[in-house]
Amino acid sequence: MNIFKQCCGLSLVILLQWITPTSVCAQDYDSTIQTQLSEGELAQMLAPIALYPDSLLTHILIAATYPLEVVEAQRWQQKNQQLSTERQVNKAEAMQWDPSVTALVAFPTVLQKLSEDLQWTQSLGDAFLQNEAQVLASIQSLRLQADNANNLEDMQNMQVTRANNQIVIEPVRKEVVYVPYYDPRVVYGAWSWYNYPPVYWTMYPGYIRPSYGHFYWHSGVHISFNYYFSAFQWSRHQVVVVHHKNSRHYRHHGRIVTSHGAKRWAHKPQHRRGVAYSNNALRHKYNSHSPSRAHNKVIRGQKTHHVNKSREMQFANKLKQQPTQRNTHYANGRPVKSHQQVKSHQQVKSRQKVNSHQQVNSHQQVKSRQQVKSHQQVKGRQQVKSHQQVKSHQQVKSHQQVKSHQQVKSRQPATNQRSHKQGNNNSKTNHHQQKRDRN
Repeated sequence: MNIFKQCCGLSLVILLQWITPTSVCAQDYDSTIQTQLSEGELAQMLAPIALYPDSLLTHILIAATYPLEVVEAQRWQQKNQQLSTERQVNKAEAMQWDPSVTALVAFPTVLQKLSEDLQWTQSLGDAFLQNEAQVLASIQSLRLQADNANNLEDMQNMQVTRANNQIVIEPVRKEVVYVPYYDPRVVYGAWSWYNYPPVYWTMYPGYIRPSYGHFYWHSGVHISFNYYFSAFQWSRHQVVVVHHKNSRHYRHHGRIVTSHGAKRWAHKPQHRRGVAYSNNALRHKYNSHSPSRAHNKVIRGQKTHHVNKSREMQFANKLKQQPTQRNTHYANGRPVKSHQQVKSHQQVKSRQKVNSHQQVNSHQQVKSRQQVKSHQQVKGRQQVKSHQQVKSHQQVKSHQQVKSHQQVKSRQPATNQRSHKQGNNNSKTNHHQQKRDRN
């Protein structure tokens, strides 16, 4: 009976091992399908820009995949709006943004909308990365609706051409690009997706509508900078790009597609600047949502970081004061230090030994200096004392000599007096003897 249970258990384990990868793949596939937008959701998102000229629309779709650079470009443009359009774009090329983001600097109203409605921008970019052909097909579907409503004829600054059931929109004046404003709730006629009403933007400041039509216009942007380097290849529903340098003059979208060096546009994750993708399929497709090391080196070389050293020191002191509880393992209910903690403890201990040894050496040096100093003081005191003794001895000696001299001097007159008295006495005796002799 036990053998039978063991066999059943092994068979279940084997079945789980075979079934689990399939279920995981099925879950990933289902999540990928769920993240793809429906036709109504795409039409809702693309409604305010689907009737833009092709050259500008390609830049918007590409730039939407780099939302953080769009925000940076919009703020940069606001700070440098006193410059001319050509100078702004030429100066923005040094910021290392994607060329499509740099080209949008010349269109501040568009750049402002992309920056303000950042959630819409990121959703548009992720949808374009998820299924490029589906996005371009939705653009053509919206243009066809506007054409069926007879509203494309009102675009007086745009040239609308049709080829192979594909609608191409280009500026009438090849070197001047206009940005139209229109109400997507009106220009497309009867809206086909009731559950997904079109995105509506407020009218741009300074725009004027002619006496007829549904489009509002502002002064166009004269192209004298690198701008015409991307186009739609409508036959394959994909975007084609050429090298963005030396693209200051107008080139027809057909010439860009068929020109030498043209290739299909490819996403560059390093320009994503760490912004996460919306689903696992895109994360797997582009490996990681973090910027590359080469891009980080470029950014670090461009920007100088000012570090607050006082905050750094406070943070380091807090780390030293707080006990490290990471990598702590428990054995028999007691915490056991990890190899790193033991290593760090040994390093601290060795550093403490070195510091104590240095302190002992410094203490000995101080002590020896104090001994030398005290020895010098004692020696100086002894010299002063001996000098004072010699001086006092000399003073005593001189005093004694003076005293003896005075005594000798005082004795000399006494002896003189005595000798004088003796002389007088002798003379007196001699005189008496002479008198005696005479008698």
